[in-house]
Amino acid sequence: MSDPIETPRTPDGLPTARPPQTEELQARNQRVGKMAIGVIVGMFLFGFASIPLYRLVCLKYNPGGSTWFNGKSDPYVDVEIDTSRTVRVRFATNVERQLPWDFSSSENFAEVHPGEKRLIKFNARNQESFAVKGKAVYDINPPEAGQHFRKIECFCFIEQTLAGNEHVEMPLYFWFDSELPAHVKEITIAYTFFNGDSSMARSIQNRRADAR
Repeated sequence: MSDPIETPRTPDGLPTARPPQTEELQARNQRVGKMAIGVIVGMFLFGFASIPLYRLVCLKYNPGGSTWFNGKSDPYVDVEIDTSRTVRVRFATNVERQLPWDFSSSENFAEVHPGEKRLIKFNARNQESFAVKGKAVYDINPPEAGQHFRKIECFCFIEQTLAGNEHVEMPLYFWFDSELPAHVKEITIAYTFFNGDSSMARSIQNRRADAR
């Protein structure tokens, strides 16, 4: 039989009010609690700063056409079409979770010759009963195709504001220049819409919606 565990006592022989191991447990729980609060605060700050961080990263590195700064219209003048090659272009759509929109493309794929312009229509619908502002960014894979991506017209040039329950059709009129590397035969263009309103504006809108 093992020896019984003795209860810590004071010099007068009385049991101590709080065993030493309890103080250690309390200190450990406090450390864990502080760490949990730090993680929650960090996640909140990261979510609040996600769009500014995205802009800064894209401004510095601009990885092959992934950009918040989606440029301006490119003039389609004296463009040569390379009919000897065909490139398959895939369109993908995403919506950041804080933006209450439906967003999709009218076509999932398009086959184009380098230099050939093509019009693709995208659809967006605001699920809320109040106006919401959105901003689109895009990514292109493979990244090397990004520098050959030309846009005549694009909904990504400006912020889009949709009224409550509004549905809009948005154009992407584009081409890839004839200097696109010959080994590039498939390209994915992925557009993601972010909520363009500040956290405070979203909170006010949500409160108004809940009050109705």
